[in-house]
Amino acid sequence: MNIENLLKSIGLTKNETIIYLALLELGSTSSGAIIKKTKIHTSKVYDGLERLAEKGLVTHVIIANTKHFHAVNPDRLIDFLDDKKKEIDAQETEIQAILPQLKLKQSLSGKDTEAEIFRGWKGMETVFNEGIKTMGKGDTWYVLGAYAGEDIERTDQLITKIIKKCELKKMNWKVIYNESARDTFKYEQASSITENRFLNQETPATINGNVLLKIL
Repeated sequence: MNIENLLKSIGLTKNETIIYLALLELGSTSSGAIIKKTKIHTSKVYDGLERLAEKGLVTHVIIANTKHFHAVNPDRLIDFLDDKKKEIDAQETEIQAILPQLKLKQSLSGKDTEAEIFRGWKGMETVFNEGIKTMGKGDTWYVLGAYAGEDIERTDQLITKIIKKCELKKMNWKVIYNESARDTFKYEQASSITENRFLNQETPATINGNVLLKIL
């Protein structure tokens, strides 16, 4: 992952990232120099500087009645992440406290869901995680027609993550792969909890308990 994408992944916006990296290169400088280097609209530069200051990543001094901005020591990024962790921990505690109320609201609807559609990578991960929660030690998850799809690397990362969770629960995986997947899912195929076979047909589906997952 390159620097810009990594900074965005920890919570900086695109403009904040560009401005922050520009300040690291420019050193202490005026807003005009930042605007010239980044080619970002004036109002958006000021907004970005303000948000970066709130994150503790940028500060300023007054020189000859002009604000000069500079990026603080990059070590501050670690402190920024620590602050985010504390915030997430606090939010998790609050969510755990209200989960019973949310589940009660859902149960009072009186409607049983026969099928659900989950979209994208997050949706797929959610389905797997929900399935893992319903299964116990020694239970078996059956997968029929597994294949890597178009994004082999990302699929492999997801399945590796899921298999590691299943290993912790001491579950079993029995997989019938499409022949095209023989050289993928290396971690899964090497895991002691899996039993693998191969076939020349694409029918991606997984079964855990009384739940069938069809992947399109």
